[in-house]
Amino acid sequence: MDANQGFTSSDERKKYTGRRLVVLGNSSNFQSINSQAEEVSLRLASSKDYPNNTGGYQEAFREADGLVFERFGIAVINQDHEEQINRLTTSATSRETFLYSEPERFVYALGPERLGLWQRICALFLPKKPSPPPVSDKISFEDDNEAYWGIHAVKAMSANYSGKGVKIAILDTGFNLSHQDFQDRTIVSESFIPEETVDDLNGHGTHCTGIAAAGMNRENNGRYGVAKDSSIYIGKVLSNAGSGSDSSILAGLEWALTNSCKVVSMSLGASISQGESYSKIYNDLAKKLMDEGLLIIAAAGNDSNRSSGIISPVSHPANCPNIMAVGALDNDMTIADFSCAGVNAEGGEVNLAAPGVDIFSAYKSPENYRRLSGTSMATPFVAGLAALLWEEFPNASPAEIWAKLEQNAYKLPFPLRDVGKGLAQTKN
Repeated sequence: MDANQGFTSSDERKKYTGRRLVVLGNSSNFQSINSQAEEVSLRLASSKDYPNNTGGYQEAFREADGLVFERFGIAVINQDHEEQINRLTTSATSRETFLYSEPERFVYALGPERLGLWQRICALFLPKKPSPPPVSDKISFEDDNEAYWGIHAVKAMSANYSGKGVKIAILDTGFNLSHQDFQDRTIVSESFIPEETVDDLNGHGTHCTGIAAAGMNRENNGRYGVAKDSSIYIGKVLSNAGSGSDSSILAGLEWALTNSCKVVSMSLGASISQGESYSKIYNDLAKKLMDEGLLIIAAAGNDSNRSSGIISPVSHPANCPNIMAVGALDNDMTIADFSCAGVNAEGGEVNLAAPGVDIFSAYKSPENYRRLSGTSMATPFVAGLAALLWEEFPNASPAEIWAKLEQNAYKLPFPLRDVGKGLAQTKN
């Protein structure tokens, strides 16, 4: 089977949906928002009026001109309403309610990447990057009868905590609800993809969930999950084809916050160009969520081809300063060839690195298990470690958990732009 099955290449990915995200004033209520919108012939709906189930929020885009996520202070407006949005954000009577807007992006499961056309052309002419010099204190990890190498790398086996009682939300392609390793676990789930159930026909979401929260592989008793006693919340925000939009992400984040989740793992994103800034809307939202007790951890992206000298910037939304971005390492603690880096001047840093090459975890049926590579795999390792910390420090804020994750990291002999504070681990 093709390792890229279920994922679109960079060449095939659309960037914008045609809708726009609009930030709303903090003091605005829905009645006031809708009243001002109606003055420019826009009719808005509230996410409170639509159920958090399959396609519920999407119904609003068919019945109205846009949807307001009241808890977040963000409206998503259908395409072909740019003129009305401009009037709302510039008019003296409404600009304090409708502050600014950004185009809505498509987002994708960050699976094993195939190089885009331009990268392939560049790779033909760029000289091969020489191998880095050997590191004298190099460490490496291997699978054994006790656990898979990634679990050893993050020191999960020696942790005094298991994430018990901590709610982890995995926003991805869903989950294989029939998987044998999770039959004794309580899983709360919702689909935000129209006409698709939570059941994961892609495999990406199941794989990420396994890394964050599984226990043992029941076929050989090897451990492959970090927070084995955490509470699992599955939000299907990407289709079985591995694609979604900012709207589906917002719906999933609203659901995770409503359910009092502590950490959100998002192995998804959209490619960012050299020099492109982060989304101010996402960054402000991430700060708001941190203030309400929710930490977002996201994949740095797989657009690089380091062996050919191509190092690409951290993807959206991981490039936001208030979202923890995770890069990928192999079992020899070398930076994964595909792992993106903090190369943009404004935002886009990598905060931590984690195992992301040849990672064993749960998968869709009928395979049930598979090895995958990507910053997608690195991200749930850190999400699982965050859950361990929250069990130990139940009253800690997201900012404090962030700081503890960085304090516990094993320093690596690579630039901060590539691995941040280093290899994410439990206490050294």
